[in-house]
Amino acid sequence: MGSKALKLPARPEAHLGYLLKQAHQLMRAAIENRARAAGLTMTFPHMAALFLLSETPGLSGAQLARWAMVSPQTMNQILTRLEADGLIVRERDPEHGRILRARVTDLGMERFQRGVAMADGLIEEAQSDMSEPERAELLRLLGKCQDNLLRIARAEKVPMAEIEALATPCGKR
Repeated sequence: MGSKALKLPARPEAHLGYLLKQAHQLMRAAIENRARAAGLTMTFPHMAALFLLSETPGLSGAQLARWAMVSPQTMNQILTRLEADGLIVRERDPEHGRILRARVTDLGMERFQRGVAMADGLIEEAQSDMSEPERAELLRLLGKCQDNLLRIARAEKVPMAEIEALATPCGKR
């Protein structure tokens, strides 16, 4: 039984999915490298959790996991580390005792703000040769692409918990 050889694209850099994934990986690596250099012992997922909690205090681990596109177990590890470092506190939900609600501490907010300033600097460098109209157009086009992908996912009945979390991060879309 012969197998058909996988045909790779001649120019993967010409494919949207490849470019998005590569841009994400490069940004994540650069942010984590700069965080280490600045003495911030946080990874990209740690910073993402702090971002979400700074915007919407009281999210549960399950809510954070859906938005961050990680498993609940992975998010629990992230939250456990943030809590051990004094960057968040978790308290039992008064109505649903098994649910732990998280919020950022003052120390967590200070570290998060340092991380944001560092990430903003990196994003500025990444766009340094783009004009303001080009930057706005990039965001507009990526937003359209995201909207189209959300529409397709809904039409194809992709499991919605993950999709809806992405469609409305922290309920602010």
